[in-house]
Amino acid sequence: MKKIISIIVPMFFAAVALVCSCEKPDVPAIKELDKDHILTVADIYHIADTNSSSDNYKFTDDYMLFGTITMDDSHDNIYKEAYLQDSTGGINIYALGTAGLVKVGDRVRINLKGGQVVNYYGKLEISFVEVEDPSLQVILQEPNVPITPEEVTMAQVVENPAYYDCRLVKLNNVQFAASDTSMTYAVEHGSATQNRNMTSCDGNTLVARNSDYADFAGQPLPKGSGSVVGIMTRYIRSGSNGTTTTTYQIIIRSTDEVNMENERCD
Repeated sequence: MKKIISIIVPMFFAAVALVCSCEKPDVPAIKELDKDHILTVADIYHIADTNSSSDNYKFTDDYMLFGTITMDDSHDNIYKEAYLQDSTGGINIYALGTAGLVKVGDRVRINLKGGQVVNYYGKLEISFVEVEDPSLQVILQEPNVPITPEEVTMAQVVENPAYYDCRLVKLNNVQFAASDTSMTYAVEHGSATQNRNMTSCDGNTLVARNSDYADFAGQPLPKGSGSVVGIMTRYIRSGSNGTTTTTYQIIIRSTDEVNMENERCD
């Protein structure tokens, strides 16, 4: 049985309410939006951090999250899920029930009732696995208002990993590992998810996490260096001796956003 804990939220509701008052009317309309039931992405991270239960936190009331879709499933590198970002951070919206439900640049309101806050090996998710029809939870506010990726280096990500979790970034001065440049992004017609090793010119490592179902799975990896746009995540594994290992991952939206035509930096 899920344990329900109280929500203690930082006092920036007033600012959020002002932002939300500028949104286009909801369709379907809601009679009244309680500003004390509006959450930000940072609030949800706070809930995850303060949940002392071994169970995932589950929303039982109509709490609302406003944000902009930064990655959709149109290129099949993810499926029936999306990434959302507001001014406080980014998060994965998991198990939407329907493919193609949202598009990059959609500003949406999400009713969190029935959703669970899940820490999936270091990546924070709002999961609607237990909601009968998750598509009813997502209400379009305004289309085609995309967020500009934040330009960063891997050194900056490693220095402040929590800040970049699930955020849309443009990583500069990166390249695929020389050992992987003879490969494709994934296995065309396969049925798994592949890691493709990458290095940065500042000496850090990461992987590109690519699905075999992605429409670019069979494309060859570029051999040069340059930039890539995608969602930054972490995969954190705990060892038997109490140590943890962190793998930095980028989820590519489209190979149109992979530009690696410069000379390699190794």
